[in-house]
Amino acid sequence: MKTIFKCLNLLLFIGSVISSSTVYCQEGVNFEKETWSNTLAKAKAENKIVFVDAYTTWCGPCKKMDAKTFPDEKVGNFFNKNFINFKVDAEKGDGLIIAEKYKIISYPTLFFVNCDGELVHSSTGARIPEELIELGEKVIVMVADSNNSFPSMEKRYQSGERGSEFLKNYAYVLFERRMDHQHVFDDYVKTQSNLLTEDNIKFISDFLRKSSDPYYKFIIKHKAEFDKVVGKNTIDEIFTNIILGEAMFKIKTEADFDILEKDLLEVFNELEAKETLDYFKISYYFNYTQMAKFQESDNYPTYKKKFFESIVSYIEEYEINDSEELNQQAFLITEFAGVEDKEILEIALIWVKNSMDQDVYYANVNTRALICFKLNKKEEAREYADLAVNLGRKEGVDVSATLDLLKNINE
Repeated sequence: MKTIFKCLNLLLFIGSVISSSTVYCQEGVNFEKETWSNTLAKAKAENKIVFVDAYTTWCGPCKKMDAKTFPDEKVGNFFNKNFINFKVDAEKGDGLIIAEKYKIISYPTLFFVNCDGELVHSSTGARIPEELIELGEKVIVMVADSNNSFPSMEKRYQSGERGSEFLKNYAYVLFERRMDHQHVFDDYVKTQSNLLTEDNIKFISDFLRKSSDPYYKFIIKHKAEFDKVVGKNTIDEIFTNIILGEAMFKIKTEADFDILEKDLLEVFNELEAKETLDYFKISYYFNYTQMAKFQESDNYPTYKKKFFESIVSYIEEYEINDSEELNQQAFLITEFAGVEDKEILEIALIWVKNSMDQDVYYANVNTRALICFKLNKKEEAREYADLAVNLGRKEGVDVSATLDLLKNINE
């Protein structure tokens, strides 16, 4: 069950805090450093499609792609060979014009245009390397056969085409573009006599995003079949994202945790449901602590205490020893712990030491420097901040936050 939790930061606000560093790809996808107009001109000269990553500086999933997807060697080989690649901050300079022209409203938006700037295909949300390559392959097929481009598919549907394979492909295109796809999804389902075939199980699970979706209960009823075809971890991740994502906005008091537990028990066994609920409490109290701090609320000390308690309880009860998870929770503590919170900082220091015993990298060394600074261990803080800067530069990470920390230490 622990494997599902790495996905949760995509839907919870924690992700925007943890992913506070920008990674610039030194390997992997080569993004153009030219202007937008020059990039289109290059695409025309090389007869290629332009792939665009529209991001913002505050977008956690964007940073995750920068750290994990774009540096991937296979992704780089595929995209550098087949596309001209362009990265743009949608809130600055040319990005403002591009965002308006292509109606970009969520991030990251990954889209493809021809050399004349005409949209070929677009998709929203972070992609792991395999998924991004799959998206690129789909665009290559669209370009090779204009009959499968979005404008063409739209016309085919409006003219009454209802073949099952066409409906399936069109539903995916609409879904990726964040457009209304339910009517096309329903039309496809009507063509099927058995919804539990391998292809249909994959299709239905791909479209499940809300508890109000028509096949939410169907998947629960046939979860064993879906687990077998798609993989239990993947199905569990889908349900976890839905249930916890919706709970973040539903829960108003601690009594509401009982309702959340019932929703989880509808899908998971008792042990899985309890662990998921306990992990969710970390995210829940983090968000409310962050809000109370920002609003300078009198509730801030109470929420901070509950947040710290939820983290310690989770780490200890489930004997968490994963290097990234230990560092992640230790880092979250540094967001709110002050000099008066020495006890929790000492606990976080033990966690980050355990993390570094397994693997030494920029993130956990930087966390250790932060904790040492807050514990007034300035020499140790300076030592690890210097090490973090060196590691970060080797890893291609923006180390400006650590340089600011060093400045504070030296002052």
